[in-house]
Amino acid sequence: MFLTQLTGGGALYSEKYGPPNMRARHIPFEITPVRAQAWLKIMHETLTETELIGTDGGKALFERLSQIAPIMINCH
Repeated sequence: MFLTQLTGGGALYSEKYGPPNMRARHIPFEITPVRAQAWLKIMHETLTETELIGTDGGKALFERLSQIAPIMINCH
């Protein structure tokens, strides 16, 4: 639902859970720089495997995820 909303496919996440303040929602989880980069790597691998990374939409999504990953870091 979050990715649908992030990519302009409707406010599914917000309708169910409220505003997507993802950093605050992830505070209970230790997200280190290493873990943020691991998540980003998995997202890139997924986009590559599904052949989306070669599309304009896939590139734009990965760029946005690359901006989000550092914001999510809450411990070092």
